Amino acid sequence: MKIAVIGATGQLGRVVAAEATARGHHVTPLHRDAVDVTDPVSVTAAVSGHDAVVVAVKGPDRLVPRGAQALLDALPAAGVDRLVFLGGGGSLEYAPGLRFVDGPDFPAQYVQTARDQAEALDILRAASTAVRWSYVSPPPIHLVPGDRTGTYRTAAGDTPIVDASGDSRVTTGDYASAVLDALESGSFVQQRFTVGY
Repeated sequence: MKIAVIGATGQLGRVVAAEATARGHHVTPLHRDAVDVTDPVSVTAAVSGHDAVVVAVKGPDRLVPRGAQALLDALPAAGVDRLVFLGGGGSLEYAPGLRFVDGPDFPAQYVQTARDQAEALDILRAASTAVRWSYVSPPPIHLVPGDRTGTYRTAAGDTPIVDASGDSRVTTGDYASAVLDALESGSFVQQRFTVGY
């Protein structure tokens, strides 16, 4: 596949781009100097001719939800129908209807970013669109640097995956591998899914 990775210089975008390259895909890394993710015209020009777009962005002024809307507007014009949005884990639920981001123990420095990511998910879910989107959530807190082990699990929905000890965690390498698995298999279309051990 020919995959455009918006935010390819960031922590997760870089790992996903490397995993895609290792699997033999053609990767176009796009950073903020190459594309304005909030501008549909800029996005259309940057991703035209690709089979899929992976997005890993964060920033002030509601950049993430504004980017989600711009992508939904731009991708059909660019002739791209597959989008994988690297989202947050804070909007996952620790009990029905209760999100981690709204809980008392969620790290204060990440609250606004998590709420922006949650808004982006809401935008994707509410959209009437031909874009085959997937929103990938890491564990709410424990996305840790590390290599791919291949032992991870994935599941659609709003509940984090936990291991036998009740912990929800995954390495960046396994998270990236799960992203590529979804792209290659065409799974989790119009769904949020999460990754864990």
